[in-house]
Amino acid sequence: MINRKQIVLLSLSLVFLLTSSMALAAEGLWQTDFAAAKAKAEKEHKLMLIDFTGSDWCGWCKKLKKEVFSKKLFQEQAPKEYILVELDFPQKTKLDEKLTAQNQALAKSYGISGYPSIVLADAKGVELARTGYKAGGPQAYLDHLNGFVENYKQAQILEKEANKLAGIEKAKKLDQAIALLVANGSKRTYDDLSDEIIALDKDGKAGLRPKYELPKKITAIESQLKQDKDFDKAVIALDELVPQAKSVPSLQQRIYLFQAGILIKGKGDKVKGMERLQLAQKAAPDTPTGQQLIKFIARMQQEETGADK
Repeated sequence: MINRKQIVLLSLSLVFLLTSSMALAAEGLWQTDFAAAKAKAEKEHKLMLIDFTGSDWCGWCKKLKKEVFSKKLFQEQAPKEYILVELDFPQKTKLDEKLTAQNQALAKSYGISGYPSIVLADAKGVELARTGYKAGGPQAYLDHLNGFVENYKQAQILEKEANKLAGIEKAKKLDQAIALLVANGSKRTYDDLSDEIIALDKDGKAGLRPKYELPKKITAIESQLKQDKDFDKAVIALDELVPQAKSVPSLQQRIYLFQAGILIKGKGDKVKGMERLQLAQKAAPDTPTGQQLIKFIARMQQEETGADK
């Protein structure tokens, strides 16, 4: 006959087993083998949700897991739409060498610079959106992700429509498609599409050629600067791009900001650097960067005034 103590122990054992099985089920939702995850995504016709995380040290990663990924709603709904992939970069826990190598290679491939970085990608691993921690719980996060998916689907429709067109009309459609993916926070370069837009808008009259050609030139200057550390040469090269960016204010802003960074950090010239910051703010005052620059410039001026006293 089972006594009271045995009943209590049995109950505790059942609770432990149930809790453990739920935890294992939750862990089983996340793939760690990227190649296997891609194969699964292709087979099930799903996108991948890739979590670049620092599970044992990153505070925001822990918050995201606690508030979103560990919740029943997310664990029930997310796998219907996505293959969940966890790429961990722990500091205390030691991963398998093969897994560590895989994760490091993928972090480099996707250009990961902070954690958590949540990347949505297709079954081939092509990025279509990028985000991170977002407050509000599982439903808000699922809605957040769904917005990215809707943009992606619309971009695909625009690309298909573009393929039926020619010339500037085709370029405009491709531009609209890229804009949706850029709005998704995607870090993809879209070189294939942008090169086609540049070719279609040969004379630049539609304003699309400079929009896609100038970032490539800016990137080339950045690369050259890293090699030769010639600050004056870089500033002059960027000056030559300013008139070309007249039709794209946000690019002019980017050029002036680049120059400001070179002058202030590279040459220690705060006076000329401040001039470029003010030009950057005036170039595109209504952008988020333009608005932030107002406060940044004011703070720098206050610091300079305080230093003079």
